[in-house]
Amino acid sequence: MPLLRIFGSKKGIPNYTANRLQRWALTLLSYDFAIEYVPTDKFGNADILSRLISQHVKPDEDFVVACTNVEEDLRSVITSNINHLPLSFSMVQNATQTDSLLGKVARFTSAGWPRNRSDLKNWELQCFFDRRESLTVVQGCVVFGERLVVPQIYRKRCLAQLHKGHPGIQRMKSIARSFVYWPGIDQHIIDYIKACQPCASVVRTAEKAPPVPWPATPGPWYRVHIDYAGPLDGEYFLVVVDAHSKWPEIFPTKSITSGATINILRTLFANKGMPEVLVSDNGTQFTSADFGKFCSENGINHLTTPPFHPQSNGQAERFVDSFKRATKKIQQGEGSVKQALDTFLLTYRTTPNANVPEGKSPAEVMYGRPIRICLDLLRIPQPNPKVEIEESNKQPRSFERKQLVYAKVYANNKWTWEPGEVLEKVGHVIYNVWVNDRKLIRSHINQLRQRFPAQEKSGPSPTKDTHLPLSILLDEWDLPFQT
Repeated sequence: MPLLRIFGSKKGIPNYTANRLQRWALTLLSYDFAIEYVPTDKFGNADILSRLISQHVKPDEDFVVACTNVEEDLRSVITSNINHLPLSFSMVQNATQTDSLLGKVARFTSAGWPRNRSDLKNWELQCFFDRRESLTVVQGCVVFGERLVVPQIYRKRCLAQLHKGHPGIQRMKSIARSFVYWPGIDQHIIDYIKACQPCASVVRTAEKAPPVPWPATPGPWYRVHIDYAGPLDGEYFLVVVDAHSKWPEIFPTKSITSGATINILRTLFANKGMPEVLVSDNGTQFTSADFGKFCSENGINHLTTPPFHPQSNGQAERFVDSFKRATKKIQQGEGSVKQALDTFLLTYRTTPNANVPEGKSPAEVMYGRPIRICLDLLRIPQPNPKVEIEESNKQPRSFERKQLVYAKVYANNKWTWEPGEVLEKVGHVIYNVWVNDRKLIRSHINQLRQRFPAQEKSGPSPTKDTHLPLSILLDEWDLPFQT
């Protein structure tokens, strides 16, 4: 007895199509065989026994192989092949004869419809009733105008045939209106295309929703938007924009890591203070754990925009675009990027902005006053306001001529208190002092303190018998010295 091995998958289902099974079944009818299943991972080339079947003695013609459902297999193969054939008039004609709904429509069309639409309980019959003037029966098929009415059994198959090539909804409706009809066909077409996975995978993006502005901020530096621009001449630029005043800050940097970003923002926030809200995109430097820790430690609510949707951070994105275009224009006449950046920032900060409260410039809103620029030279000169100096009840210190003092004497980046005597007062707070009976110094009143006689050391005093050199006195009074 020959041994026939059928090789298949691990699940025990042979890897053969219906056509192959059909051929195998017809071939094996004439043979006595046994079937052994061998998993795919355990067989090599076909063995010798599988090639000797043709030499086996054929049994009688009336030999019947038991336990084979050849007829059912053949029927499934034929049905599968027919389902892949295009729908034809003859197929619709045969199906119409067995369709109960279209049978009623054909009888009503030939014999006459009821007078009232309400007499028809079926919704589809009511639809045909509304179109009864355009209905005819041709060779056993119901025809609406020039369109063939498809029975219920073939409608899904007809939709698949109409959708060949994956046309859109309107194109598929146009095709259908030239060939076929049944009640509700337009809605069936819409539902069929919506359920088509290939069509859904390449459908256009939905219509954009109307833009929703960010909520208004109560004051400057409440919500800050940040983004990176560049590279430009080998450098990146961290752009920071205040949402309320539109005040911009731009920081050139060679690195755009989270550490470099944190260092820049730490310096900026030390100057301007910590904002309540910080808005950025989903760059890795903004989504890192270090950046999140920096924000949480400083009480900053960090918001990130949806990926690939820069419009959500439009405040920073628009300024980045303005910065790039302005820098290119200015750089043609200014020279370096640094000079162009400074010129751009000064101009932007001092220019009135329609999006700023009351249409003021960013500087006015940020600092409460306009900052001075070279164009202020064109303004009409205004008289200088008189500054009134408030008089203090505290009496200022002063020293009299020949008063004993201690004066700070500086030498070798150090100073010491040295005893001396005031020679004269040469200003409101400036004095000439004779120190240690040997040199003259000029001191500010803050460099002098009173010296009392009890603190004097033994030795000659410049107030008694010691006389100043005549040359020093003459130099002080700009008199010529003659010997």
